Amino acid sequence: MQDLINTAMSQVNQERAVKLARALVDIPSNTGDERECAEFLVSHMKKIGLEARLQPITETRANAIGIIRGSGEGPTLMFNGHLDTGRSGSEEEDYAALGGPIAPGYKPKSYMKSGFIFGLGANNMKGGVAAAVTALDALLQSGVKLKGDVIIAGVAGESEKSPVEGAIRSYRGAQYEGGGFGTKHLMSRGPVPDYAVVCEPSGCYVINAQAGYFFVKITVKGKAEYTARRGPEYRGVNAIEKAYAIVKRLQDWDAEYAEKNRYDSGMGIIEPHVNIGAIEGGWPFKPSYASGICNLYLDLRLTPAMNPSETIDELAAELKKLAGQDPQLKYDIEVFGSNVPSTSTPSDHYLVQTCLKAQELVLGKKQEKFPLGQGTAYNDTNVFRWHGIPAVKCGPSGGKVPPGAEELQNEGERLSIEDLVSAAKIYVAVALNICTRTRQEITA
Repeated sequence: MQDLINTAMSQVNQERAVKLARALVDIPSNTGDERECAEFLVSHMKKIGLEARLQPITETRANAIGIIRGSGEGPTLMFNGHLDTGRSGSEEEDYAALGGPIAPGYKPKSYMKSGFIFGLGANNMKGGVAAAVTALDALLQSGVKLKGDVIIAGVAGESEKSPVEGAIRSYRGAQYEGGGFGTKHLMSRGPVPDYAVVCEPSGCYVINAQAGYFFVKITVKGKAEYTARRGPEYRGVNAIEKAYAIVKRLQDWDAEYAEKNRYDSGMGIIEPHVNIGAIEGGWPFKPSYASGICNLYLDLRLTPAMNPSETIDELAAELKKLAGQDPQLKYDIEVFGSNVPSTSTPSDHYLVQTCLKAQELVLGKKQEKFPLGQGTAYNDTNVFRWHGIPAVKCGPSGGKVPPGAEELQNEGERLSIEDLVSAAKIYVAVALNICTRTRQEITA
């Protein structure tokens, strides 16, 4: 087996991997508009000899599927990565969150610098998709005969986005339909694997558990009034000021929440947090009015040990206590997006141990604990596990910038070319250890 793995890993071609990653970055694929990127990927996979097809979802959305067929005796392994980008690349759309001007690495045009590929989606996560396709290419070039199928799925709509009705504008439509959209579609139509490796950026760490989340809108209600009339008869209640009290309480509660719900997956710690990601209300063009409404938008993370409904009840209880101290504090709570429950794959599972051995072989060191934060980010491993499919996260990341080049951290998304190649080699070793065996051999 070791000779087989070494032979196949020697076929991992860095130049082709980099070229593919850059080509994927150069095709804009904001959430809701992934089809062109998926069509390119299908065409590329056919050219290198994979069985490949497009899985249409809508006129503007599709998954891309590539397969190396085995003899049918072994398990099916899927490498999975999303084609949509976490940001749009548009100054107008991204400014509210990122500020400006938008760094070049947050735009859908790739460039190389100091051993990195920069560009929107390079890190999250077209680099992971390119690494997986490169691994399947290497398996083809090696001529190995497999017993189980190896699949690469480039999917739409994984990014953490959810439609919501805002106070100032509506955020509806396909560009906000993320949170596992493409993989959920894939699981309802196939192909369905026995095991899944999600190629999300992890610095090539193997992660066996992921947080879930609720997106929560808190609508704080005030009473609109012209503030210049303040006096004995003034009856205005500024919803923005009332929302400020909620923000302060949630900031304190976050520390309590994280400490109380720390979770050990057996391979690392998941520490869930509460984040106030957006606030809106009032008239920017007329700030002489007390705002009658102010919306807060929260990200509430959960671990595999937490009960989702009880977590929302706990948030509601915190707000109720605060309202008990202020009769003017009126609000509504709405969950507008969710990916729960949070899930895990046991650390001693065959898939996890196989990935750890492959990682140690390629990187030359044994993984201890995965870094804090790696298990808290959402990805599609949860979707696979909801369907009873063991899954792990392992993929290339931006890596560390060299000493004296700290300014690279301000250029936006970057992908380490070293990580890109390492991930492809890890995937080769994982595929060979799983798909050259029968199901009976693995479960025995």
